[in-house]
Amino acid sequence: MTTYVEVVAETQFAEFEQKLRDKPIAIIYPRHRGRNALVAMFLQHYRNDVIYYNLTAADSSLKAWLGNMIDDAIFPTGFGDQTRAALKAKASPEDLAAALGADLAALRSDRFMLLLDSFDELKTDKATNRFFRALPGALPGHVQVVINGRLLDLQPWNDMLHEGNVAVVGNEEALGGGIYGEDPALGQLEVLALSGGHVYIDGRPVTSWDGSLPRHLFYFFVDHPMVTRDQIFEVFWPHMTVKEATNVFHVTKRKISERLGYELTNYAAGFYVPSPRLSVHYDVRVFETAVQAAIESEGTAPANWYQAVQVYRSDFLPEIHTPWVQARRDELKNKYAQALIGLGRYHRSRDELDAALGYLLRALREKPDWEDVHQDVMLIYYQQGRRADAIDQYRQLTDTLQDMFGIQPSKDTRELYDVISTV
Repeated sequence: MTTYVEVVAETQFAEFEQKLRDKPIAIIYPRHRGRNALVAMFLQHYRNDVIYYNLTAADSSLKAWLGNMIDDAIFPTGFGDQTRAALKAKASPEDLAAALGADLAALRSDRFMLLLDSFDELKTDKATNRFFRALPGALPGHVQVVINGRLLDLQPWNDMLHEGNVAVVGNEEALGGGIYGEDPALGQLEVLALSGGHVYIDGRPVTSWDGSLPRHLFYFFVDHPMVTRDQIFEVFWPHMTVKEATNVFHVTKRKISERLGYELTNYAAGFYVPSPRLSVHYDVRVFETAVQAAIESEGTAPANWYQAVQVYRSDFLPEIHTPWVQARRDELKNKYAQALIGLGRYHRSRDELDAALGYLLRALREKPDWEDVHQDVMLIYYQQGRRADAIDQYRQLTDTLQDMFGIQPSKDTRELYDVISTV
């Protein structure tokens, strides 16, 4: 039976354990929304076989972290002699990895895990990367290191995954399977326009755009994978001459490349298209693909509707109020409401009325003027014997239609109300 922790973690323990098997290092996917639940799963199932260390701001460098950790109360007195000696001798990152591996081997002979939480407190640099690249070969077979952090770079973990030294857990629901495991030559761009408008390049957030225009043009390019220069100018600089718009465009485009460290687009056959050097993980694309699949295939509709609802975590780019963004926001909101309605009607067809009601009411919060959904809600309330709630739902619809359009409900809805309200 699935446990509550597994539900929150969106990962079955059996799958979780299978991924860990025979891997010296495991990382919890940093964008997985159930990261803390995955940590809880570790602690729940392995209990005394987990040594837990939570990094703090004092652990920002490789040497500071190692020194603080081996002296921490999680380890017995006298632990870490080889690591301590290596630190004193200013050993190389590779020798530090060998020393820690030897100390962990001497600590216990049975299998255990070292869980490093808040790992992003450790600043990434060449020494840190060299240490972790060497660590798998230095660890004894009965020891695994598990890493959890809000932010993790693409490297060295992607190379180590391809080498078979790292497992990634919690990436099953990530956009496109996440940033780890793809061609090491590709940059990894994550764009979360339906989760508040966050951008990550190679695992790190892009927080500065040198003004709003580069950020807005960036999102336009990502949302329009094939677009002409004229279309861009019409949206961003409709009142400029072509020469003026061209100058501003190229300056803005260069700023985007500087922020990403990659060219975002290529120009081919009159169109700006995605650069082949980047793998783009875009939540809007995942959302719309799921909605379209649900519409086209009734047999898999529930799974696709669920995926769409899961991906849609907030309105499209809520902090941007330009006309193209507002139009796109309204379009995507309609599709989100459609997904909620699809799930509501699916559950209603299975006589799961409470679940159906939950999804349909969520749909009405997004689109309060959709009369057929109000009819569904009225009928469910009526089926549940909640006549007063059904009547209130009709009055809510009446007020909404009057306020928004100055009209009354349709004849069908009025007749349904007459049936429900008759004593």
